[in-house]
Amino acid sequence: MASSNGLSVAIAVLLGCASHVGYVGAASGREPTPGYPEAVIQWGVQRGETCDDIAKVLYGSSSHVGLIQRYNRVACGPGATLAEGLTLVLPAEVTSIPDAKIRAMRPDVRARPAGGAWSPAAPGMPLLANSSVNTLDEGRADIEFVDRTRVLLAPNTLVVIHGTASRTRVSTTAPSAVELSDGEVKAALAALRGQTVDVASGGGRVSASSRDTVVQRRGERTTVAVFDGKADVTSGGLSVVVPKDHGTRFVGRAPPARPRPLPPRPEWTEPTSADLAPIALAPAGLGVLSASWKPAPQAAGYRVEVARDPEFNDLVVREEVKPDVVSFRAEKMPAGAYFLRVRVIDREEYLGVGAVRRFHLVAARAAGGVALSAGEITANPYGIVELTPSPALELAIDGGAFGPVPERIDLLQRAPRELRLRERGGAASGPVTSLPVRYTTVGAAIQASRAADGAALDAQVELAGLEGIDVAQRVAPRIIAHLPGGVRSAALTGGERGGALTARIPLPPEATRSGEPLRVRLDVADGRGGVLGTREVDVPAANAASPGATAPAPPALPVLGAYVPMLPVSAVADVLWLGPTPPAVVAAGAVASRAGDGWVAAGQVRASGAIGPLGLDVALRSSPAGDGEAAGSAGWLGARFRVVRLGRSAFELSPTLRLGVPLADAGPPVRVEPGVALGGAAGRLTWVVDAGARIRVADGEGSAAGEGSAAGGEDSAAGGAELAAPPAQGFLVAGGTADAAPWLRLHGALDLHLVHRDGGANDVLGALSAGAEAGGALFGALSVRVSPWRGAGEGPVTAQIAVGLREAPP
Repeated sequence: MASSNGLSVAIAVLLGCASHVGYVGAASGREPTPGYPEAVIQWGVQRGETCDDIAKVLYGSSSHVGLIQRYNRVACGPGATLAEGLTLVLPAEVTSIPDAKIRAMRPDVRARPAGGAWSPAAPGMPLLANSSVNTLDEGRADIEFVDRTRVLLAPNTLVVIHGTASRTRVSTTAPSAVELSDGEVKAALAALRGQTVDVASGGGRVSASSRDTVVQRRGERTTVAVFDGKADVTSGGLSVVVPKDHGTRFVGRAPPARPRPLPPRPEWTEPTSADLAPIALAPAGLGVLSASWKPAPQAAGYRVEVARDPEFNDLVVREEVKPDVVSFRAEKMPAGAYFLRVRVIDREEYLGVGAVRRFHLVAARAAGGVALSAGEITANPYGIVELTPSPALELAIDGGAFGPVPERIDLLQRAPRELRLRERGGAASGPVTSLPVRYTTVGAAIQASRAADGAALDAQVELAGLEGIDVAQRVAPRIIAHLPGGVRSAALTGGERGGALTARIPLPPEATRSGEPLRVRLDVADGRGGVLGTREVDVPAANAASPGATAPAPPALPVLGAYVPMLPVSAVADVLWLGPTPPAVVAAGAVASRAGDGWVAAGQVRASGAIGPLGLDVALRSSPAGDGEAAGSAGWLGARFRVVRLGRSAFELSPTLRLGVPLADAGPPVRVEPGVALGGAAGRLTWVVDAGARIRVADGEGSAAGEGSAAGGEDSAAGGAELAAPPAQGFLVAGGTADAAPWLRLHGALDLHLVHRDGGANDVLGALSAGAEAGGALFGALSVRVSPWRGAGEGPVTAQIAVGLREAPP
């Protein structure tokens, strides 16, 4: 250790601490050593050294021997040698600093200097030697000494501070830090070099090597309880060592009693609905702590403490309650981490070992229709939960992974059913606090009426359950009307000062012109499409026209069937699928099909319309072009007369007559086609059935002799038997349409043909077709026909494309 001492001396000399060392005040020019209020050095004690020797070397005079005891609990009596090898922490120069300070306190604390008068204490107040500190009924104080040991005062406690730095001569016993006159102190060490905290009480002394030793003095009786480390208790010339979780006591100057076990910690009860989880919400930053414990045998009472630190130095609550009180609840607690400790006080007034629980109160704020409680969230589905993140916690939403606590949870975007919280760094199987999210109901009351002009529907909507919600931004409500002509929607606006939201929805032409009332289904939906309410309303008919005014035109009736049905390149299958009342349309297009060993294509032109119940149609097909064989150019002229119409085309029936003529030498011969067409409409759906016969009335190129059967047959002459017009055939074409949108019609049909061929053979042919027609007055059409039952010369697939002009769909 010589080298250590030489280093210390060298440092002292370099600092100018020879015989010329002068006195400096607390405000030294040196930078304080980290963790100390001033600059310090270390000194290694040599054999035979005394405090006087060190004071003379460092400070120039043994009169400064008190500085040796500022950070060291050593006895510095005259001629008393120090233990060889001991390392001392010493001020680098002569200074005068307070021996202690009030580190923290609660109200009702007073202090006085030696020989002075009492005055209110304050945090940070310096305490010189022989100062007194007194906590009153509601007071608590935390006193920290320059060597970083701490003494905590309970309410109604009086202590006297014994300075160490200002003492020049003391007895061979190291001085005590405080003298307890009355009340209770807790001795707490800063974890530094195995020091002790010395407390004088009555005629005895407690020297605690402990972070938690409680010394109580009531009258002449002193009670010591050790909860950490150990304590030496001396009184009446005798000493006892009190180990952890044991206690002793003495009266006056009598010897201390033999150490005895302290009362064991109480047992917590199983959590009930009245007890809160270890992690709970603190709405508006204020939360609740609560817990219950089982009654302890031999208990005369309990001490309940709440602190912000696990050492219970920063106390928030301390209460002593009767033995029949076995639960605790603290309300309006600021958010943060808390520790709750319950100790038994037995009939001999010994303080027991504490049972400790940790709580976290998470600051939470409700934004927009959210109600928070400690254990659950009652929320509007459009609300927001705002949390104050805590580095000690992590959060998971529903079954997701745990992560940092977010500042904001948007219920509209996430829609969680459960929030789960746990301490960060805990085991995967550790305790998890579940906070269920319960959503309130949102509803919509809907009213509607026809606008004054009869051309629109005026809707009024009152939303319920959206108090505190920005409806326009968070909900974005719309009203959706299911009308005869399709579905229409409009944004709901207004609602200022709690009024109803409104919207105007234009009605389709048939609803405007009809003299009949409407039954409309109205839905209110949010911006995500979620339905808030629905209602079916009866809308009265439009008001009758005023005298002299022009009566509105009647609404257009629905079109039955397709506007441009499939027209195959065939002398057998080119039966048109038309309704009892043909639509007003002009179209041109092309059709392509596999025929024989190659592909053929032909152009076509169509037109149809109706004058009252009389319907007319014409279809012209060009001669085919391509490698395959097909029927030549032909034209059809048709007429039909509607004899039955029920309601708005719920059912129609018309006899039909069509005439087919060749348009080229190779075209099919003249044919006549009597039949019947029937159909109907139901909302956006229509159906049409055409049935009849086709009879060849003259022979020509398209009726070449030698025709074979549809099952294979033999090779034929020009045109081929399978492509020729047969002498007679019967047909049935049936299908339906659906309006997917006001501008889009889908259709499908099945056509069957019983063919009687030259030579007496009979065949059954059939195919399925489907297509779509899109647009307004100008539209396009695409159809495909698949022929599972076909003649040998007919291709399996036929495609048709067309464009045209039509009367605008209703």
